[in-house]
Amino acid sequence: MSKENPFVTGTAGSPPILLTRPVRLPFGWASAAVAGGRLLAVEWEEGLEALRRASAARHPGAVTIDAQADPAGRYLLAYAAGAPVAGIGNAGIAIAWERVGDFARAVLKATAAVPYGRTTAYGELAARAGRPGAARATGTALSRNPWPVIVPCHRVVGARGGLVGFGKGIAAKETLLRFESEMLARAAVGRAQ
Repeated sequence: MSKENPFVTGTAGSPPILLTRPVRLPFGWASAAVAGGRLLAVEWEEGLEALRRASAARHPGAVTIDAQADPAGRYLLAYAAGAPVAGIGNAGIAIAWERVGDFARAVLKATAAVPYGRTTAYGELAARAGRPGAARATGTALSRNPWPVIVPCHRVVGARGGLVGFGKGIAAKETLLRFESEMLARAAVGRAQ
């Protein structure tokens, strides 16, 4: 057990870390790491074995739970099924915001408010986070997002709408955005019938 980082495994007196079973996303696989009912991280890798290795390294001793057993896991399942998921507050997800600094927290909270199927530019997000003109710093904060997909950093685009800067690569960003657009179009067709 780590005494330096209570988010690695539960330290004496802290709740155990629970890791949801992997969920297949439109791009890659993801698991939610939670403790005490709060989301610590979303582990997301392109391949299932890579996810298992990364999760084991970052959360040694974590207890595996069914994804349905936690709001963050249910969010990932709904996302994977193509449901236009609501924001984190509506999904009942409590995020461990203290894991990031003040500016990153403001950026990530603003990112969490970007609706499913929509995008916003780095500069717009910087302004919403209280730092107009800090588009590059916003990109840096997003590159360290511990909660990808749930805090949807893939919905942040360049000033002209271009797909730029994404930790998992532009193909992953494009896949998620296309998936959301297709799911919204299907939902609209279903409502029109």
